[in-house]
Amino acid sequence: MTDELDFYEILGVPQNASVDDIKHAYRTLARQYHPDVQPDGTAGTTVLFRQVQEAYEVLSDPQRRAAYNRRLGEAGFGIDSLFALNLQISRETLPVMPEEQVLYALFDISAAKSMSKTQRLPLNLCLVIDRSTSMQGPRLDQVKAAAHQLIDSLSESDSLAVVAFSDRAEVVWPSQSVGDAIRAKARVSAIQASGGTEILQGLKLGVDEMEKRRRSQTVNHLILLTDGQTYGDEDKCLELADDAGKRNVGISAMGIGEDWNDRLLDAIAQRSGGASHYIASAGDVQAILKERLKGLTALYGEDLVLNLRFSEGIRLRNAFRLTPYIQRIEMKNGESLGIGTLQADTAITGLLELIVAEQQPGKRRMAQIELVGNVPALERKSERARRNLTATFSPEMGAQSPVPPSLLNALAKITIFQMQESAWQSLEKGDVADATQRLETMATRLLDLGEHQLARAALLEAGRLARSGHLSPGGQKTIKYGTRSLSLAPVHKDGLP
Repeated sequence: MTDELDFYEILGVPQNASVDDIKHAYRTLARQYHPDVQPDGTAGTTVLFRQVQEAYEVLSDPQRRAAYNRRLGEAGFGIDSLFALNLQISRETLPVMPEEQVLYALFDISAAKSMSKTQRLPLNLCLVIDRSTSMQGPRLDQVKAAAHQLIDSLSESDSLAVVAFSDRAEVVWPSQSVGDAIRAKARVSAIQASGGTEILQGLKLGVDEMEKRRRSQTVNHLILLTDGQTYGDEDKCLELADDAGKRNVGISAMGIGEDWNDRLLDAIAQRSGGASHYIASAGDVQAILKERLKGLTALYGEDLVLNLRFSEGIRLRNAFRLTPYIQRIEMKNGESLGIGTLQADTAITGLLELIVAEQQPGKRRMAQIELVGNVPALERKSERARRNLTATFSPEMGAQSPVPPSLLNALAKITIFQMQESAWQSLEKGDVADATQRLETMATRLLDLGEHQLARAALLEAGRLARSGHLSPGGQKTIKYGTRSLSLAPVHKDGLP
């Protein structure tokens, strides 16, 4: 089954297509690819005609179709999976040519329509609050207010721990159900700012508290709120994040203000399966924490992995996740992409950049994409959905289909994201002129997209860089987190935007 083309894909019909739909699709394609109507030099379309014939012979026969559907289901290609996996490629028809071609594949992953209203899992949360001297005043006050809001939002089945840290850590509220909300909020209100910043101390104590109530049937998540740098313990923080991720404990890292280490917090979040956020103003803490809680209560799938099995002549150059923000996805073990967690009401969208070597004419399977993940609310593990990534290779050099608008939109924003990455790389190498030029070009692209505020920020920093050779910490974070948030709008059940 894994080496065959999907007959439904060949005819361009869904698996639940009616007999009439199948017959109509066959007649349309048969007329298009019949050898008698092909001009000289396009004999390769005979292959397409044979594929269409074979697909119709199977799907038009009720017994053969039923047997074929059973084989699809057993191989993970059926329509009854707990996950929905959809693919869209930049060009469905490519010319046969000796040179390599670039092909983009947009994917979206969502809960199966019939499963989007599963009962929410209990939360096992820990707030780890930086109470160092730099947090004194509005920042700590806003964090406390956000913690109060979180306490009021939890149900009886949820548990919460609160840890405060500076150069040492202490348990403010031990992990337990928040039955006495007034008492819990009073404990949070009593947190006072003092000391330096040692993030590892807070993370270690927070994970230890969560471990008391960590279960496979709970959403286990730690939320770090900090405004400062930590020194000397970065590697140990990353080791802790790796270990937390292996135990299904996600860490969301939220940096307040301008002086925190964005690379460290991004890495902590990515390694553990959490999210990282830049909070420019302390007044935004409550809104961002509320949105994070909303996502955690809607958790549907976890430990999601895309396994990519490429046909000969196909390789992956880049992979990106687009929602909730743009980030690179690194290949693991040569064929797997870690996707993380999935909400019940919002899809995950991503993009694969493929390099395609010369192919023979016909409809070709370029890759088999397999999604594997757990659905903890149903106690289901290693649930699978598979799709074949196919394209038609035509001997006619002009045979190229138009690029879908949704893919063009994604590519425009990924291009800006990559410009931002290149600007920082040039700056690290000491090439100020190149970094400045990249920021200016990025600003022009942002204006074309209507992102005027972010474009102004890029121009301001380009001017600052040209004059002084340096960026402002706040300006760099604004550009970095602004460009990665240029992702597609959250994708819902109606499919790709």
